[in-house]
Amino acid sequence: MAGFDRYENLLRLFLDSEPLWSVAGIAEALGTSPSNVYRSIRELVTAGFLEAAADSHYRLGPVFLEFEHRLRSSDPLVRSGTIFLTPLIEQAGIPCCAALARLYGTTVMCVADARSSRFDAQTSYERGRPMPILRGATSKAVLSALPTRKRDRILKSTADVGSDEALRAELNEVRRAGMVVTVGEVDDELAGIAVPIDPGVQALYGSLSLIVRAAALTPEIEARLGMILKAHAALIENYVRMEVSAESS
Repeated sequence: MAGFDRYENLLRLFLDSEPLWSVAGIAEALGTSPSNVYRSIRELVTAGFLEAAADSHYRLGPVFLEFEHRLRSSDPLVRSGTIFLTPLIEQAGIPCCAALARLYGTTVMCVADARSSRFDAQTSYERGRPMPILRGATSKAVLSALPTRKRDRILKSTADVGSDEALRAELNEVRRAGMVVTVGEVDDELAGIAVPIDPGVQALYGSLSLIVRAAALTPEIEARLGMILKAHAALIENYVRMEVSAESS
């Protein structure tokens, strides 16, 4: 491993697998020598990215909390979630979870969420958790917001050849309708209603969605939630544009 890759590959073990690692375990997982791992760990501990735990193991360090605090205060899309998601679920009028998500490489990541007190279902979209970009209303709405060339590059690297054209047609319909509804694609017995978000600044592409019990989603409720989502998405887009403009002036 060379350059930044040796740090990234090491840190991703803590994201993708166990929360605690020893030098020997990391060396085995990465196929490198313990001496190389120890040198990288020493540097990461000094920088706060890792810290020592019990029994010669290491865990992620507190610097990530510092970065998250900075992100939550500086990213206009993340900030918008603290403003608009609670009013959204209040206006929805049924038990639900709201998720504000954005493109993250070839995945989709929820950057803010809120839920009504009566919604007790577990959802896979959790803040900070990367999710597949081809399944679920939240992800498909993000895809539909992308410029065609960028969307096609992602589809080329992630979609099955046989489903590629059908997915393109579905995404074109989502873009035309400005909304997508899926049932059970991510979580059983749950439905997602999502709209794309494209504020037109800083290449921020995302989606705003409501997750509800599938049994509660009638055509009338679906139409009403779609209208509410579109209104709040417009507010978020306008907020992000204003914040970016204020920061650059």
